[in-house]
Amino acid sequence: MLYDYVALLLFAAFAIFIPASFILASKLLRKRGRGNPVRNAPYESGEETIGRSRDIENEYLPYFMLFLPFEIVIAILIIWSSNVRQLDYGTNIAFIILGIFATAMSLIGYKIAKND
Repeated sequence: MLYDYVALLLFAAFAIFIPASFILASKLLRKRGRGNPVRNAPYESGEETIGRSRDIENEYLPYFMLFLPFEIVIAILIIWSSNVRQLDYGTNIAFIILGIFATAMSLIGYKIAKND
């Protein structure tokens, strides 16, 4: 029984150590200071930038934000479908309602994102 907790503690230690090491490495390896602003300015094909140099298009962000939770719900429903005969009636109804609710929310979210 203690062996199970040791494995869990090792997993938790790795789960904390790996992201922390990435953050520490990025802080140690990043550029320090501003340097020469002309030399560090971004350009494309030798042309100076027009407008903001770090312009990130957020055109597809609402669709991504809709897709990710819906994909997670679909993964849950696929797992449920493999165990549907072993679960009781109330649990099956709850999963069916989850699927219907997730579909309805994704359609409503898509409609809201499309109008923006």
